[in-house]
Amino acid sequence: MSKLSLFDFKNVFKYYKGEEHQIKAVEQLFESLPKEVLSEYADWIRTYRKQTNDIKQRWPISKEDMASIMKCAVSTLSDDLMDDYAECCRKYKLDSTNQAYFLGQVGHESAGLRYPIEWHDGSNYEYRHDLGNVNPGDGIKYAGTGFIQVTGRYWHTEFSRDIGDPKVIYEGKKYTSNKYPWSISGYWWKRNSMISFCKTLPPIDAVGATVNGKYLPNGYADRRAYSKRAFDVLGLPYPGDSEASRSISSI
Repeated sequence: MSKLSLFDFKNVFKYYKGEEHQIKAVEQLFESLPKEVLSEYADWIRTYRKQTNDIKQRWPISKEDMASIMKCAVSTLSDDLMDDYAECCRKYKLDSTNQAYFLGQVGHESAGLRYPIEWHDGSNYEYRHDLGNVNPGDGIKYAGTGFIQVTGRYWHTEFSRDIGDPKVIYEGKKYTSNKYPWSISGYWWKRNSMISFCKTLPPIDAVGATVNGKYLPNGYADRRAYSKRAFDVLGLPYPGDSEASRSISSI
């Protein structure tokens, strides 16, 4: 009788889908295994259940840490969403400091990752040439997208080229907000020189003003709260809310 190779044995489980005949086969295997192999403390059980270093390093921060920053349930953070965050940080070279600033602004703009797309339908952006909206329907198609609400045909076109995915421009906000909510936000962050700016450790209100376009930025208290949690979770010293607060804290 020929013996299964390790490769063939692994393939037996690779195609497991919980079908009736497969369940029966697993039950037969269970009945044939020695008791010591079925012990809770068997080496293979502990190895199988243990989170590997590769998995730990898959994302820059854990789902639990992201949920803590965003005040959301861990169950709302899909693997695909976290994978896009990881790719965003990798592609746009967001170090821990930039991630803390970035997460603070994203938290406010998206209401804790609840809204990867703008509430308004975008009709108020029709024919906004400063956003690249030159065709009928551009305002709606390219309304605020991603967790930092990137708006307009121009930004979608530029991001489409950068990411190498033409669907971004062909399908617009619904596609991009679902597939690249982090990455399009990271692209905006990079293109607006936020990476170099944040490396100077500016106060949170200054960063919020750059994102929002006014000082004090809309929702500045909320931006501060998200940012404080992000800096705390990432183990970084909080840079202060404003220049005034930083001056007071240094006395």
